Amino acid sequence: MKIGDLIKVEACPTDRTGIGCSCFFCKNSSNGIGVVLGPSELNMWFVMFDAGEWELYEHEAEVISECR
Repeated sequence: MKIGDLIKVEACPTDRTGIGCSCFFCKNSSNGIGVVLGPSELNMWFVMFDAGEWELYEHEAEVISECR
């Protein structure tokens, strides 16, 4: 991942019951697509999603379009 990359977070694996989930993405009805803003502490990245800014580890998302 690098600054400007478009990333996708996989569907929430905790919402298997159909009751709902309180994670950032489910709670805010996010589509899980975001733009990498920059590095954070502890090898994490700041990412801007449609629901707001969130920090992720690189392995938690898939790059769908690289910034060149």
